[in-house]
Amino acid sequence: MTNAYQVSIAARQLLEGYTAAMQPLCRREGLAPNGVDILLFLANNPGLDTARDVCTYRGLKPGIVSFHVEKLVQEGYLLRQPAPGDRRKCRLVCTEKAGPVVQQGRELQETFFRRLARGLEPEDLAAFRRCLEGFRRNLSQMTQEDAQ
Repeated sequence: MTNAYQVSIAARQLLEGYTAAMQPLCRREGLAPNGVDILLFLANNPGLDTARDVCTYRGLKPGIVSFHVEKLVQEGYLLRQPAPGDRRKCRLVCTEKAGPVVQQGRELQETFFRRLARGLEPEDLAAFRRCLEGFRRNLSQMTQEDAQ
C-alpha cells in the first residue's frame, strides 16, 4: 500500500534528480536554477507569460520570481512587454540570447525523463500520466476546499 509519506519521498527524489540534471547548464551559463526554470517555463508554455503565471504554475513565491525576472531582464534573457488589453500586466518574452539556454534545457529535460522512464512500458507511462492528471485534479480540489 502506498501512503502520503512514500509519495512525498518520491516527489522529493524526483525534484532532487531534476535539479541535479539541470546543474551543468546552470553552472555553464552562470544562471541560478530558478532563473533557468523561469526561462524554460516561459518557453515551454506559450500563453503563460506573466510573472503571476510563473508563480501559479511553478509554485514559486512572488518575491523570488520578481528577483529572478529582474536579473534575467538585466542580463538580456527576457524582455518585459505590455500585455495587450491590460496595461497593468506585463508579458515576459524570451530573447534571442535565451535561445541556447532553452534549447539545452529542453535537451536536459528530455534526457532526464528518458533516464527516469528507462525500462517502463508505454502502457505504464500512459497509466502514470493518467495518475498524475488525477493527482493534479484532486490536489486542486483539496486546495480549493481547504481555502474555504
